[in-house]
Amino acid sequence: MTRKAFGILIGLTAAGTTLQLWADGGNKKMFAVTTTQQAPFQPGGTIHFNRSYGYLSIEGWDRPEVEITVTKSLADLYDAKGQAEATKRVNTVQVTAERRSDTDLEITTTVPHYSRWTHPLGSTGGVMVEYQVHVPRDSKLVIQHGAGDVLVSSVANDIEADVHSGDIVVLLPETVQYAIDAKSKVGTVSSDIDGDFHRGHLVGIRYAHTAAAPSHKLTLRVGVGGITIKSSVSPASPTTPTGSLNSR
Repeated sequence: MTRKAFGILIGLTAAGTTLQLWADGGNKKMFAVTTTQQAPFQPGGTIHFNRSYGYLSIEGWDRPEVEITVTKSLADLYDAKGQAEATKRVNTVQVTAERRSDTDLEITTTVPHYSRWTHPLGSTGGVMVEYQVHVPRDSKLVIQHGAGDVLVSSVANDIEADVHSGDIVVLLPETVQYAIDAKSKVGTVSSDIDGDFHRGHLVGIRYAHTAAAPSHKLTLRVGVGGITIKSSVSPASPTTPTGSLNSR
């Protein structure tokens, strides 16, 4: 499938819904927008997550497609007159999916690059993001994440995740062997799997587990935060997303 055709597919299968939730504040409401994109993607390919932030949940399933559900929300409350302003603010953050080749998919988050020093709401303009992503179970993952938590479950292939600040939780299938290299510069690392722990001179910790070949690679890095590695008892249902951690 060409890049143009893939873009058309994304446009045809994307669905957007504005969610308005009542909250304390008289006639003002919380504002959130949820969109879903779907695209065919065969197992064994590589999926890149570029510049995501907030809460990112990735779950493997048995379908030959990727499904991306993104919820963008604001902490402020808005009345009916303010909804146009709220819509404009959440639209400054864009999450796009682009197929680089038959085996490469890039999911990129673009923010307006506000200065933390000059903008009162920080570099993201105060837009909070939550991603619920389903991928073929045999997909390779390469994750570059900013501030926030990352949860990966039921994926049986190489996983590489780098988080600036937040927590990484990985639930590994029991039937798959992994060579693991996990490091937190300022934080903790815990694992259900036997391995070697090494503490830094002042802060931080590194954990490694060597597996017999053939095995997949699990490489995890956190600047400030924790890493948790667990063996899942059984794969999650391929049609039901897992519960989410609290967003940061």
